[in-house]
Amino acid sequence: MKLRPFLLPLMLSMLLPVQADELPGVITIGTGSVTGVYYPAGGAICRLLNRDESATTRCAVESTGGSRDNLSLLAKGEIELAFVQSDLLWEAVRGQGAYAGKPLRDMTTLFSLYVEPLNLVVRGDSDIQQVEDLKGKRVGIGNPGSGDRATVDALLAALGWDAHAFAAVDESKAAERVEALCRGKTDAFFMVAAHPNQTVTEAVTECNARLVPLEGDAINTLLANFPYYSKVQIPGGLYRMQDQALTSFGTTALLVARQQLPATLVYRIDQEVFNQFEAFKRLHPAFAHLRREQMLANAFLPFHPGSAAFLAGTPPMATPPAVSAAPASSAAAPSRGASSAASSQIR
Repeated sequence: MKLRPFLLPLMLSMLLPVQADELPGVITIGTGSVTGVYYPAGGAICRLLNRDESATTRCAVESTGGSRDNLSLLAKGEIELAFVQSDLLWEAVRGQGAYAGKPLRDMTTLFSLYVEPLNLVVRGDSDIQQVEDLKGKRVGIGNPGSGDRATVDALLAALGWDAHAFAAVDESKAAERVEALCRGKTDAFFMVAAHPNQTVTEAVTECNARLVPLEGDAINTLLANFPYYSKVQIPGGLYRMQDQALTSFGTTALLVARQQLPATLVYRIDQEVFNQFEAFKRLHPAFAHLRREQMLANAFLPFHPGSAAFLAGTPPMATPPAVSAAPASSAAAPSRGASSAASSQIR
């Protein structure tokens, strides 16, 4: 359900003390597909924030097209927080790739979550055992403009390939790739996603699909050249008949916001997540191996002032609303309570 009609404009400049009456009534987290991990991750954060029914600001989640969509919505002020892949964020803030000549300004990070591996999923009866075996095969490479496609393109460049290396390419969205694989329209597909993942589970269940490791000299060179990628182990035992851990590489999922989002609000978000960290980790299986020090490690993007204050252990300053000189009966400001319509969407 689209929640944008309930969003309130953010008028606060981070150069001034935070005014208590300028906190937004609702903040929306841009996530991704409802079958991915971003969506439940956003729901987990909102669940923690909305437990305090007296809080001025309520939290809601919105399913989106993923990282690129989230960056666009964030830049337009249509959402307040967003999950974004580190490679696309790198491009956006530096004005590279799709953002050439038009970098996104004032982007900051609250914390990182997990490394999202690039997954190579193949049919159970396939002879594909390594990435080099994809030559001459029919492969789902991701829809243009998606985070999946950006990572696949980087891999192909490292291998010295382009789409002509394949017999055919499928550019469908993630939700359609399982059907294409299981109906024999493709031999394999790529997808960037944390584990356990519903899409991979569906592929394994419907056509005995399996994951193939992504490793080798080309990938090692890719990791050495691009700091937003890192090596990752996909644990064994997550999917049927996949007992052994697999090596891959991927991007880091970051929770980002514009600098203008009130520092006191961001400080509270960090408090809720890290002061109840064990409870947060239990909210989704993909969080099980999260480590606080890794999530708060210094990234290439500056921390939001509220997160910087949390790391320093010093709450950001907040000043009370200005007091009018008018009589008390006429000076009271109207309440800016949480939007019940938006709040109801995340319970």
